Amino acid sequence: MKTIIKYNHGNHFSGETASGHLMHWDSGPKDSVTNGPTPMEGMLQAGAVCSAMDVVSILKKRRKEITRFDLEIEAERAEDHPKIFTTYRIIYRVGGNSITREEVEKAVKLSQDKYCSIINMLIPEVAVDYEIEIV
Repeated sequence: MKTIIKYNHGNHFSGETASGHLMHWDSGPKDSVTNGPTPMEGMLQAGAVCSAMDVVSILKKRRKEITRFDLEIEAERAEDHPKIFTTYRIIYRVGGNSITREEVEKAVKLSQDKYCSIINMLIPEVAVDYEIEIV
């Protein structure tokens, strides 16, 4: 994998991914106008969406029709630098015809234990946890 990051101004950077997508990153004082998420906000979402893509793929392979799939992600950070995540919790809200908690649980475990690269990079430094809600 390869990417190119360019400095724009202030704390605003933009990067182009190998697949040609442009991403903006920024940080500033609380409540200030920025041009994109902070790197930690990006990391927070990246781990969850990595797992979500796995879970959706697994459920679809099992011929499950997903009518709703939402995530809520909560994390805590260390007080001292480098202020890494100390906890990382994903709430999976999944709905669909004939989707059971057990099926979602199996898919989430496969994702978090085997497939999701980002979640597995967080472990063992971060306490990763999840909850499943069938909606």
